Amino acid sequence: MNRAKTIGAAALVAAAFVATVPGVAYADPPPTDCDSGFVVDGMGSTWAKCKKGSGYVAAVATCANAAGKTTTDTSEWVPVGQWTFAFCPRTHPREKAHTYRVKTY
Repeated sequence: MNRAKTIGAAALVAAAFVATVPGVAYADPPPTDCDSGFVVDGMGSTWAKCKKGSGYVAAVATCANAAGKTTTDTSEWVPVGQWTFAFCPRTHPREKAHTYRVKTY
């Protein structure tokens, strides 16, 4: 029983030490409170923005041509808190859907 207490105490001391060591990497929270939408409904551009967390966001526009074939355009990655925009190409000028992608640092 004493051996178990000693091992348990050693584990607590080790955990406390690691928690105070400079340079130990801690994960930043991922981007949250994100949204996307049409800039002008169905006119070929979309926006995206995340308001909280750490990392980047990109807008994604799904675009169609007159025959109904679709393609996607992804905007540049911007830091949380900034707006980003994706645009449909001239070959597929009608926006059908919008969404966003996120990534951490």
